[in-house]
Amino acid sequence: MELAKRLNPERTEYSDTAQKGHVLQLESLPGVWINTNCSSLGIVKVVVAVKNSELVVRVFGAADPEPNDWGETEVDHVYAGSITSRTGAGFTAWYHLDFAQIHLQANWNQGLLVLATFTSFRDGSRRSDYFSREFFHRELTQSKEN
Repeated sequence: MELAKRLNPERTEYSDTAQKGHVLQLESLPGVWINTNCSSLGIVKVVVAVKNSELVVRVFGAADPEPNDWGETEVDHVYAGSITSRTGAGFTAWYHLDFAQIHLQANWNQGLLVLATFTSFRDGSRRSDYFSREFFHRELTQSKEN
């Protein structure tokens, strides 16, 4: 049976513009995101920003005495929450480090940034490639009193 015949047309969402023909609103994604697990041995902080109309991400890994700054990388794709949405709700990005390639997949859900990482080691260490999913809350900023 063809896929089109199995789909329920009442559940299908249709977009009134071409899939790549519109700009997504990015207000939900930029910010400083802190891992909800303060004992994480993985990623402890994520900074998402808009630069020159493009989304960029900067990741900080757990290290002592200071988190390890992985540097900034451009986001590959920004995704809406549904086919009819105009709000950015997720993104993908890559880090190509000396010892590993790390694919990031993030989505914004109920005020949290959910970050999945797929790490493939390429340093000959024979460590297992692995998957991780961590949750981040937006960093609280203190208001300045005049």
